[in-house]
Amino acid sequence: MGLFGGNRDEAIRKRFEEIFEKGSTETESEFLDSLNEITTAVELSETYSTNRKLKIYELLSQLSNCSPKERHKYANKLMRAL
Repeated sequence: MGLFGGNRDEAIRKRFEEIFEKGSTETESEFLDSLNEITTAVELSETYSTNRKLKIYELLSQLSNCSPKERHKYANKLMRAL
């Protein structure tokens, strides 16, 4: 079992990867707006437990508030959680 274990929603994970890759060519505001799509998808998903959702929200918050240099670190953690 991985770091977070449990069920995963591959569609959400794949969409996050697409948003993250596209984020390198977007403005900060556009990138943050795109991340809102992931927040909503996680909220509506029945795949994740409440504790897992809270961890994902925490990582999304950290990703949203970090410098562009640190994005890969938090994105990797988030991909593992998704």
